[in-house]
Amino acid sequence: MLAHALSFLRFRSPTIPADSHTIPCAALDLESRDIVLTNGLVIDKRLDLEKLEKTLFTLVETKFPRAGARLAFKNGTYELQIPHSFDADTPPVMFTIESHSEPYSSSDRPTVPVCSRKPSTLPMPLFEPYFRSKECPTSLAGFLRPNVPLVHIHVTIFADMSFIGVTSSHITFDAVGTGLFLRTWTRIINGEDPDAIPGMPLDIAPFESFKGTNVSNRKGWFDLGFFSKINFIVRFVYRILRDGEEVVRLVCVPKAFLDSAKLMINEKLRLEGSEEWVGSSDVLMAWWYKTAYAHRSPSDTTPIHIHMPMDLRGFPVFPGRSKLSVPYIHNSVLSIAVPPIPVNAFRTESLGELALRIRRTILAYTADLEWMRSAVEFRCANPFKDVFPAPPGAEYAILTSWRAAKFAELDFSGALSASGGSAKVLAMFGYPNSGKPIPFRDTGAIFNEDSDAFWMAQVKGRKEWDRIRASGGLDFY
Repeated sequence: MLAHALSFLRFRSPTIPADSHTIPCAALDLESRDIVLTNGLVIDKRLDLEKLEKTLFTLVETKFPRAGARLAFKNGTYELQIPHSFDADTPPVMFTIESHSEPYSSSDRPTVPVCSRKPSTLPMPLFEPYFRSKECPTSLAGFLRPNVPLVHIHVTIFADMSFIGVTSSHITFDAVGTGLFLRTWTRIINGEDPDAIPGMPLDIAPFESFKGTNVSNRKGWFDLGFFSKINFIVRFVYRILRDGEEVVRLVCVPKAFLDSAKLMINEKLRLEGSEEWVGSSDVLMAWWYKTAYAHRSPSDTTPIHIHMPMDLRGFPVFPGRSKLSVPYIHNSVLSIAVPPIPVNAFRTESLGELALRIRRTILAYTADLEWMRSAVEFRCANPFKDVFPAPPGAEYAILTSWRAAKFAELDFSGALSASGGSAKVLAMFGYPNSGKPIPFRDTGAIFNEDSDAFWMAQVKGRKEWDRIRASGGLDFY
């Protein structure tokens, strides 16, 4: 079945040139430094490999040279070392391919999931081998090796489908940054003049001015004392030992389901004379946590601290009270923390009440520009400080949303192998890795929003997934 496999390793030099441009990593880039993330796109057509490689190199060399950096750790500081020029031994990115002449469909390959008419969950599709080459680093240590590009692109193509994987240390991108990088790539692929497309200036440092001495804690995160840390860690480890197998599942929520619920909630608020409202993401989060905690005891009052990201790019918190006016691929995110909710409230409160809790939190945080500046100052003053998402005796849940990256809207039509037609994104997935035993329990990410549904991954223990199945409200496949 396999026609042929090609893997182009584009560098051989053990070190990068001594005259590389060096830029210290911003503090916001270091919080998730131990995570290596592979973002994978499934495209509905066969793409031209030569066109992909050529435009990719143009993208990095002309628009995002910092994506062509190598990562180094010197004198207690992480830094980006950017070669002044690229060649076969020092490529801007690692680009590897695997090519198949036959169609993708086969009994021994995972199928691209399709959402049912009701909220449902299925095992996380095992597409990782199509998105990442065997040589690609899966740990921070792997990216710290000499002359290892920070961005690795792996393309697997079939006669009727293509898989594009983007792998990097979390130091390089956040979700919106990945979306900016890919969207600019597709603009070049589709024939736009690179000179007319905005890029990221080489020396941009939007968080440099925040290097103050702010030592106040971040709202919603806890700077625990020694014994409180031990208490938190022991409780967390005990929970994991009771349900030791960590399982990632893909959850699909139809838009028709969310739209109907949102309409009913907003109509009820209107009839009550309220000017408040909820959005689709509020309802999605409220539904998920209501479903995920439905199996807990009605008498269980354990506080649940829910965290979600907030992109800073569009807020006037940067020097001169300005917004970021140029593309910025690195991390620019703070965490919004919903005031703790007793776990039994997810059984007793309505979907509308829970969604309104979330909406009020978002509105309060996004209106508080001084908090944003203070939180960034704290991060910059304490780049390696451990803070905790909940106090001892409480639990936490983290849901990252990649909606703003708009992965489903990417258009690869300009890279079609055959002329005519379009090349669209069928699905998008994310796969985190780390060289350290980082627990991902009770975390999740909204990967993608297509015309029919929201898709997200959620990490739970196997026993807890069994309890969620037994409680109903979610179809299991």
